[in-house]
Amino acid sequence: MSKMFKNKINIEIEPKKLGLIEKRLRLSSNLTIEQAAMCLNISKGSLSEMENGKRRMKEDVFLNFTKRFYPQFNFDLELVETASNKLDELALSFIYCNFSQENEIEKWVEDNRIQLLNSFACLYLTVFETYFYYRKSIDKEEEEQLNDSKNFASYFSPDVRAFLLFNKGYMDRRQGKNNQAVELFERALREMDGKKWPQLEGVIKQNLACAVSEYVSFQQSLDLVNQAQNCFIHDANYLRIVSTYNNKAVYLCLMGQYEKAISIVDKVILHKNTFQDHGFYSLAVSNKIMMEMLAGHFDRALQFIHDHKSEFNSRHPGNFILEPYSLLRLKDYKGCLKSIKSYKDCTLSEDDEAFYILIKAVIRNREDRIEKEKAKMFSICYRTANWAMALLTLHLLIYHYKETKQNDHLVEIYEQQTMLYNHQMPDAWNV
Repeated sequence: MSKMFKNKINIEIEPKKLGLIEKRLRLSSNLTIEQAAMCLNISKGSLSEMENGKRRMKEDVFLNFTKRFYPQFNFDLELVETASNKLDELALSFIYCNFSQENEIEKWVEDNRIQLLNSFACLYLTVFETYFYYRKSIDKEEEEQLNDSKNFASYFSPDVRAFLLFNKGYMDRRQGKNNQAVELFERALREMDGKKWPQLEGVIKQNLACAVSEYVSFQQSLDLVNQAQNCFIHDANYLRIVSTYNNKAVYLCLMGQYEKAISIVDKVILHKNTFQDHGFYSLAVSNKIMMEMLAGHFDRALQFIHDHKSEFNSRHPGNFILEPYSLLRLKDYKGCLKSIKSYKDCTLSEDDEAFYILIKAVIRNREDRIEKEKAKMFSICYRTANWAMALLTLHLLIYHYKETKQNDHLVEIYEQQTMLYNHQMPDAWNV
């Protein structure tokens, strides 16, 4: 085993990286660094430096570790090459939205998990896990293990390091840790060199744009998604190009450019049969409903909702629940209240329910209730960064204050609308 180690590992595995591999194996066995150091007859401090790449791990130390804890360890590098190829397939499947191939690779990883862990490919297993696990609901222990994944980034090429950081940022964003996500996405962009996966830059920028749009700048988000689109155009990645249309339409809408936003989201709807993932199309349908209403096309919005009822899902109703708002704006108050009742069995979000209460208060002209629900609605929208609903709420209030000739309130709401377009949210919204 020692001869094989010297013949292969000294040549192809950098000595400083042995410490990273040992650390991955140690963590997988739930060994503390104190326990491992004691078994190897070295100090905890020395082992820590080896695991962090500050000090070279000698081959005999690594051999002693595997002999003690991983007696079936495979010193052959063939599995490393296979894992590297599978990782390349996974990244390209992700970039090109090939979900069936992703599923096949996930099955391969699960089928070969033990072999991967008992080899120098164990660090590739870490990358696979960060991709597949971050896209699922995971428990706290799994999350803590995956948080260590970034510690192994130095083992890999720049693009793989970027992929690791991106996946961690993706998970943070799912958990509402937006600032951490932005930081990790930006680090990922600095890490990658594009030699392995040039379009990964576009994917990261597309996700960074979403994160930035929450509390930073709609214009910056639009710039980022345009840059992402250029990455995809360069390599003729048609699906990713079309997927950026949804993003662009939303950012333009939030800056008040409604007609332009509608023309862009229509491109997604026209390409319904292009997508393997129906989610692209469903999102475009939901966006279209909101944008038609914000543009003041209430008859068109109602007709679109009627024509696309096949897309309606009571568990995830999206912007179909805005149907009552169009009826209100068309002064069909009875129809509006009837429509609200028709959605009572749907899974409504907090802002949906608050919006319905506000609509009812407007119909009944209950000024005290309107002011109370207005504050509640803005507070929810700020907390959830749901700026589209905030904008629609402003439009509802503009309509009401015009109808009731409350000019002082009207001026205030117009000012808030202008501030939202420029992503300068009033402090009063963060109640």
